[in-house]
Amino acid sequence: MLQAILESAVDAIVIVDDHGLVETVNTASEKMFLYDRAELIGRNVTMLMPLPYRSEHDEYVRRYRETREARIIGIGRQLTGQRKDGTTFPIHLSVGEFEADGACFYTGFIHDLTDRQQSERALEH
Repeated sequence: MLQAILESAVDAIVIVDDHGLVETVNTASEKMFLYDRAELIGRNVTMLMPLPYRSEHDEYVRRYRETREARIIGIGRQLTGQRKDGTTFPIHLSVGEFEADGACFYTGFIHDLTDRQQSERALEH
């Protein structure tokens, strides 16, 4: 049942381990980022981020593990995602944390803001 919920979500869901390696993604993630699931699993989640987020990510995770000071986890914020073809797009990222079998994991819920931002720009003109 949990797998069905994961797959039915319209937003991308990416689950990573404590080292930032992708454990699983849903179908919406494949569509949003233009990767096949097999290309993502086991790879660092930074492949879905452009610079400067990519270079800052691992340090952020290290600092969070040491201090528990959250900048995104449990908060959410607007960032930029990067597709397989290198194009970037605005996203809202919310991250939750959970523990399973004594290990820590993070679930990223990613909403593509492209349509919303285009609508906002159209209303401004």
